[in-house]
Amino acid sequence: MRLSLALAACAPLAGPAQAQTAEEIDARMAERLLSAGDSYRAEPEQPACPGGTEGGDNDIVVCAREDSAQWRVRSSREIDPLSREALRDGLPRAPQLDRGSCKGQPGCMTGGWVPPPVYYIDLKAIPEAPAGSDADKVARGEMADR
Repeated sequence: MRLSLALAACAPLAGPAQAQTAEEIDARMAERLLSAGDSYRAEPEQPACPGGTEGGDNDIVVCAREDSAQWRVRSSREIDPLSREALRDGLPRAPQLDRGSCKGQPGCMTGGWVPPPVYYIDLKAIPEAPAGSDADKVARGEMADR
């Protein structure tokens, strides 16, 4: 399989008059792949760590990755994801029909509450006031109720 791929890749490059062995083709193919890889390789993320001072064999050099996040300014999207600047990016969003708790928000209408219970009193079941009692005098108007 490796030989057939190498032959297929080098076939247009090799002239019909040249006789090549499989090892020669493999060597040329490996050389071309290595040289082509240089153009696709990314630059190192961090520069190499510099050495100590000249002539200092006893120097200790400590290298660490540079944290670029400390110099970065946070965007309005990161500070307040629901701000106007964060939401005006052209992406369609579903409407928020549930506003959460309505308590304390202006323009918020609630469904109300359950009214207090109504007590029904059957007045015919109440006995008549005894004659001469305060209730009887109030009922006849002889005495003020308060």
